[in-house]
Amino acid sequence: MNTRLHLIMLFVLFAFVTPGTSILHAQIIAPTGGIDVPDGTRKCIKPPDGAQKQFELFTPLACLEVVVNASVTTGNQAESFVNVNPTNPNQIVATSNTNAPSIFRAYSTDAGATWTRGTIATGVACCDGQAAWDSFGNLFLVYINNSVNQINVILSTDGGATFSAPVTAGTGSIDQPSIAVGNGSVWVDWNQSGSMVARGAPVTGLGVWGPFNAQQSIPSATGSFGGIAVGPGPNGGKVIVTYQSPTGGQGPATIFANVDADGLGAGGFGPRITVSATNVGGFDFIPAQNGRSIDAEAGVVWDATGGPFNNRIYLVYTDETVNENNDTEIEMRTSTDDGATWSAAVRVNDDATTRSQFLPYVALDPTSGIVAVGFHDCRNDNGVPGSGGTNTIPNDDAEYFGTFTTDGGATWAPNRRLSGGFSNAAAAANGIDFGDYVGLSAFAGKLYTLWADNANCDGTNPNGTLHQFDLYTNPLALSGGSPTPTATASPSPTATFTPTPTATATATATPTATATATATATATATATATPTATVTPRPTPTPRPHVTPKPRPTPPPRP
Repeated sequence: MNTRLHLIMLFVLFAFVTPGTSILHAQIIAPTGGIDVPDGTRKCIKPPDGAQKQFELFTPLACLEVVVNASVTTGNQAESFVNVNPTNPNQIVATSNTNAPSIFRAYSTDAGATWTRGTIATGVACCDGQAAWDSFGNLFLVYINNSVNQINVILSTDGGATFSAPVTAGTGSIDQPSIAVGNGSVWVDWNQSGSMVARGAPVTGLGVWGPFNAQQSIPSATGSFGGIAVGPGPNGGKVIVTYQSPTGGQGPATIFANVDADGLGAGGFGPRITVSATNVGGFDFIPAQNGRSIDAEAGVVWDATGGPFNNRIYLVYTDETVNENNDTEIEMRTSTDDGATWSAAVRVNDDATTRSQFLPYVALDPTSGIVAVGFHDCRNDNGVPGSGGTNTIPNDDAEYFGTFTTDGGATWAPNRRLSGGFSNAAAAANGIDFGDYVGLSAFAGKLYTLWADNANCDGTNPNGTLHQFDLYTNPLALSGGSPTPTATASPSPTATFTPTPTATATATATPTATATATATATATATATATPTATVTPRPTPTPRPHVTPKPRPTPPPRP
């Protein structure tokens, strides 16, 4: 979802007419009280990077965590995704927006120790790349084209080194696609002219997939800014789409979901289900995202492991304790009846502050059923430069945190800081702050994380400290889970993993005239597999006692 163009142009104009100073705390937080963005699609036109401001920096601190810079590239990389190959966990692919009309891509064949960097969909992609890796070894990536009028899907069968020519899934007035894979299926959803739509396609092997079924309208699905997940069941698995409405303003809003109970079968999506109210609207401004704003960014996973929580749906989202107090929290609700009813909200972040947590993403480890969540977190920014932030403004500097649950979402392990230092979105001057989402993957006892970071604690960011974003990673060990369940009707074996990189089979032709798995020149890679620090194992976190759901005020009626 790469831009609210008119709003951002307003802020750019404001920045040019406002006298600048040389210190970071002189940047004025956007006047959130008087801004109201109307309902509608958030258009995906990435603005050019803003003029870099001069900052009076404190002395950079040593890295507080062991992190690896996956991008090491000039300019901004933000709004990222990271995916691990379930058939070979040594293969990891990182993607994100970048300065050019392309998707930045880095891939690793040694579990993240070194990376080869370049771009894919080069010169033709606008933004909004999201990816999913299935149990055949197919890595599907969806993005919006540079004309902002197509939803395109490309495929890699060689660990992210090359990608196929694009297959167009949708056209018209489109925004923020999501992608998910199931037991023999791949699904894409997006906002089209203000409402959610979706399409699915069968997958029968490595490089063998398609065609997409007919585009499905989703009943009463006016809204956007959500996600899609595939669960257990025949016809590639049941499918859930989640989104929020309204998509304008600072809140309150409502998170909805619709379920397609027969997947790729003849039936379609059922009626809209209310999941939760939230005080976070589609354009909710907080100090840490005072240019871009945040939304509730509902995300969803569906357990199809065959384990103790099989068929449970997990939905994560952002709420605000009181509308416009900037105390945003990460909440989780679950369903055990195909989304018909939902549990009370359980707070995921465990801080005792009134600062912001935002941009959550949920991932499920298919080898254990453990569910993990990552998010940006301002809990430690108290406005004391150095140990308490980058400037004298509290709550505008973010670190990246992660946690996990082993009991179906009832309780969460102590939150773990994964980033090496504070990052400041205004300092990146990229027009989208940290972005609208941060995609993660979980597999074989690890949460694979990747976030936009300009702390430069390790000194590898070519733009320096508190300038443009690079992509940093630091896996979180997921421990304390139940024994690995037997996968339900898995189309390919995933229980045994090779400890060293293996060759990926050459793609076969797809069965449709529009989809091809032959690698094309749209994927470019520079031969810069630069060694970086090896991530050291982390102490095993001890799950904390049961968390009592935090009471929420009743939001006022929507106009």
